[in-house]
Amino acid sequence: MVFANTDKEITLIYNSTEHVGQQILAYAQLEKITIRTVDLVHEKITPTQWAEFASRLDIPVVDLINTTSPGFEKKFGITEHSSENDWLTLLVKNPDKLKAPIVMKGDKIKMMNNPQEMLYFTK
Repeated sequence: MVFANTDKEITLIYNSTEHVGQQILAYAQLEKITIRTVDLVHEKITPTQWAEFASRLDIPVVDLINTTSPGFEKKFGITEHSSENDWLTLLVKNPDKLKAPIVMKGDKIKMMNNPQEMLYFTK
């Protein structure tokens, strides 16, 4: 899967079972632009792609992951001191642990916790 880097398309990487992702998609559909969705329920992202997203966001891979859920460390057996490969493997096997949907348009990329951010992202 190749991710276009164009201003003529929005790419949304999200989990369709989560409310925030659904709302971001709804806001994106208000734009007069092509939307490419990558629903993590049905599509897989490779470790290389996850690493690229983290790099473009200028954050460590661990910051892509919601590590705050109770029992996270016990369930997954990794801690904040785990290697980048450990975190990438976790994301590949458990994409539902993505902290927030990722939205891309051209050179812009953002993790969105608040769906209303989509209103300003494309401007």
